[in-house]
Amino acid sequence: MNKLKMIIPLVFSVSCSLNSDYFPLLVETPQRVINSFKPYSPGDDYIEKQQTSFITVELGQQNATLVLESIESDIFTWIGQDNVALQTYKGFIINTVGLEHNFEIMNPIFSIDRMLMNNNNTLFYNFDSPRLYELPVSLNYIHQSINMIKLELVSEDINWDLKINVDYGSTGLPSSSEQSLHPFTKPAILHFYYKY
Repeated sequence: MNKLKMIIPLVFSVSCSLNSDYFPLLVETPQRVINSFKPYSPGDDYIEKQQTSFITVELGQQNATLVLESIESDIFTWIGQDNVALQTYKGFIINTVGLEHNFEIMNPIFSIDRMLMNNNNTLFYNFDSPRLYELPVSLNYIHQSINMIKLELVSEDINWDLKINVDYGSTGLPSSSEQSLHPFTKPAILHFYYKY
């Protein structure tokens, strides 16, 4: 009898909640949670309608679209809302602005080119939060081919393992990139879309 007394109020409360204005929120919440774990990808219609080159960026649970502002000395500057900007060189993210934790690679063109030619095994990073300047990051592993570059680096000073993977399309331009940006953040995933 006690079980019946507990079941009747439960059934009554559930049936009332089915008619409440809050029920759609209960149904939508799981789908929103599921969608937050899906990778961000613009649809074909969206890509075709764009007039300028752009990138999509996934950083943890956040994603954004940044448009190409300029190309200078093979450094691509991508800008977005809230003064967020990324600079890339050969698909490597070399500088960020407007993120919670920003960084820059010092002398990026010279340093990256020398590393890719196996003449240099160290990149130097500057961080803004917390402030840290000229952090050496040393090469542990490199694999490169016509359509990809894979680097594994380490900073012994702060015990940070860093990975950079860049894939290139048939034009020789980067098509996607995944890169550790900061010891406190998840890697950034970029997809490049070019308009000529």
